[in-house]
Amino acid sequence: MVFWGVYSGKAAAHTPNPLEDPMNTLFVVIGFILLVAGHQSSWLFVGGISFVLGSQIAEQLNFVHNEIERIIVAFTSAILGSLLVVYMKKLLIILATFVSGGYVCMFLPRTLGWDTTWINWIYVLAAAIASAVITLIWGSMPVILISSLVGATLVVEHLQFGSISPTGLFIVLFIFGLVTQWILWHYGKADTEE
Repeated sequence: MVFWGVYSGKAAAHTPNPLEDPMNTLFVVIGFILLVAGHQSSWLFVGGISFVLGSQIAEQLNFVHNEIERIIVAFTSAILGSLLVVYMKKLLIILATFVSGGYVCMFLPRTLGWDTTWINWIYVLAAAIASAVITLIWGSMPVILISSLVGATLVVEHLQFGSISPTGLFIVLFIFGLVTQWILWHYGKADTEE
């Protein structure tokens, strides 16, 4: 999986500051978008996940030398994913949940400061497959859970809120995402539904 090349297996010791790194700001914004509208808008969900995937791929490419080029590759991936949703919505939503499951399995434990020595490609692949299969079987409802997990993970991973612990912040954001998307789901049919 693409994430493996950028993951060391050790807990993060840095404190991200979005003011120092524009990519952190973009990840936080995408995280909040996924928390609120991941289920409601398929092009936002796929575009957000495509941005994250494009960013991870850009870190592995030899011709991407700075942050601006990484942002360009990530935005290109996001735009491409968002546009392709028009033609292949169900397939791209399932692929986006596949990537989301792998991303959460890979980065959430490290973000929360947990022991990450157990993480290997088998667990990441199992989480990715489980996310995709659940979405394939139950339709768009699991997208609420998956987009809330990814959104909360992105925000906690790339933004620190002073004295709030990462685990507490993750729980609050995750519940916020679930409740917000559940309420929006009840007031109107999301375009991720068939």
